[in-house]
Amino acid sequence: MAYDVVLKKVMKQFGAGNQVFTAVDHIDLQIEQGEFFALLGPSGCGKTTTLRMIAGFEQPTSGEILIRDTAVQGVPPFHRPVNTVFQDYALFPHMTILQNVMFGLQMEGLSKSDCRNRALKALDLVQLPKVENRRPNQLSGGQQQRVALARALVKRPAVLLLDEPLGALDLKLRKQMQFELKSMQQQVGITFIYVTHDQEEAMTMADRIAVMDGGQVLQVGSPREIYEQPATRFVADFIGETNFLHGTLTMSDNGVGSVTLSNGDTIYAMLPDKPLVSDKVVLPIRSERIGIVPAGVTAINSEKAQDTQLVGIVVDSNFIGTDTRYVVNLATDEQVVVRIQNSEYIKRYDLAVGDAVSIFWNSNNTYLLDD
Repeated sequence: MAYDVVLKKVMKQFGAGNQVFTAVDHIDLQIEQGEFFALLGPSGCGKTTTLRMIAGFEQPTSGEILIRDTAVQGVPPFHRPVNTVFQDYALFPHMTILQNVMFGLQMEGLSKSDCRNRALKALDLVQLPKVENRRPNQLSGGQQQRVALARALVKRPAVLLLDEPLGALDLKLRKQMQFELKSMQQQVGITFIYVTHDQEEAMTMADRIAVMDGGQVLQVGSPREIYEQPATRFVADFIGETNFLHGTLTMSDNGVGSVTLSNGDTIYAMLPDKPLVSDKVVLPIRSERIGIVPAGVTAINSEKAQDTQLVGIVVDSNFIGTDTRYVVNLATDEQVVVRIQNSEYIKRYDLAVGDAVSIFWNSNNTYLLDD
């Protein structure tokens, strides 16, 4: 396997004496050539600091960073085979769009004709033909972000670093740009390392995701692996809308665990690959993986087989376009959120606040974690 970027036990601390803050805590990462890799986590988790160390804007306190098998500690940003796209675009307002895109090439000493030709091709790549004579303030936010991408891509870096580049855009344009960025990355074949706190953004674009919190990497995997097999409660909670039921593991058989809840009810889930530390467990269950019917009604949804079923009372119901979101109080005094696609299924039962209901799911869709 060929890697464009490797981090080995990288740590970054700020401050001195009693005021030391560890922003990145001995992380290991291996980012493959040509992949779209996302660093995902809440504000302050260390993802931007990690990106800045790869770029050369920060130096690690300890550990090693390699870009294409070459150690880059102490190497300044402009001597690394990387380019960075920032959230605020960082375009020169007094230059035309063409001059902005050409700037980095001119600093390398390329001829004016080569700079112009490559810059125009880069603008075509980001779908901005015929804007080369405008200035940044004459373009929309989305167009300015495309110019920033063109300026970064025109230098043909080994790795493109993107620090929440879509954060300043409105929701509709941000979603459009997500698909265009992914398509662009596949077209040019350059390794993208993308920092975001938006889990949907990471799931939409990335080949693999590193979920970070507290300066540590909690899990690395494909979007499907991260979503369906979270390694920790934090990962399960940060990705998607997740319910957590608590209980005691009373039996395991053929990879399935039987869990007793506080009221004596039994639920089932798959056991994790690594052994559980104790018999106190938590079961994360995605809201859209749960079925719901009036109490006493036999479930008709075969995809959510009734090998796990609990009863409760609907305490809240919200229509949210494609889905209806129910909040159900269980006998354990825990609440569960259920999301059901609006369809004939919803119309058939017409559930309302105060209704007694049964909720159910397939144990194959859930994994037990240590509580």
